[in-house]
Amino acid sequence: MTASTRRKRLGQHFLTDPQVIEKIVRLINPNSDEIMVEIGPGRGALTERLAGRTAELHAIELDRQLFKEIQRTNASDSVHIHHGDALKFDYRSLISGSRKLRIVGNLPYSISSQLIMRLLKFTDRIEDMVFMLQREMAIRLTALCGDHHYGRLTVCVTRSMHVEKVFDVPPSAFSPPPEVQSTMIYMRPNVVAETDSRIENAFANLVRLAFSNRRKTLRNSLGIVLGECNFAECDVDSGLRAQNLTVDQYLRLAECAVSNNIEVR
Repeated sequence: MTASTRRKRLGQHFLTDPQVIEKIVRLINPNSDEIMVEIGPGRGALTERLAGRTAELHAIELDRQLFKEIQRTNASDSVHIHHGDALKFDYRSLISGSRKLRIVGNLPYSISSQLIMRLLKFTDRIEDMVFMLQREMAIRLTALCGDHHYGRLTVCVTRSMHVEKVFDVPPSAFSPPPEVQSTMIYMRPNVVAETDSRIENAFANLVRLAFSNRRKTLRNSLGIVLGECNFAECDVDSGLRAQNLTVDQYLRLAECAVSNNIEVR
């Protein structure tokens, strides 16, 4: 496999613009007592700027050739380069004591939604996350209730995380330039009261069911599990569609389902 083919397969577009790199470093604002995790360091443009400025820097790289290169150029007791798949990596293994993880990265566009959903499982040990994403993805993550970009991903992520767009990055900042615009986002865990795992499962499944039939009213998309009395109990209009419900309204429906022993699958 040629280098160009490998880059295309892995969605590799290396950030090369020094001004953009500096802007990202200022956004991250690393401190000497932190544990930083960089996903997809590539050729190490950001890694080199973060190395030595945190207590620990862990970089996770899937490409074996790049892993070897960055391992060779970042030899330090505080820098740890891991060869592995970010979608399968055990992030809890990096945590020591009470310190939480700060996670950064230029995420491959093809797996960004999967990866963010996986990281939600570790929010209790995450301080914040700074990611470069395809601009369309950033728009979806920050969409407001009622907007046509507001979807299942929006609801599931903003249940656990506050998300904000910070600045756009043009294709010219990368080599090779991607065909899409990119956006830096900042994410931090919301303060969420602990809930029964049954409620969390019902929440996730109700959101999935609603958005899999987003053109239908809730009466039709969720009617297989919830009745009009359940919608009334939650003060939710069953004539609305999936994109018209807030995160809290989905949560109320989930709590109602569990309290009435309704199984949502």
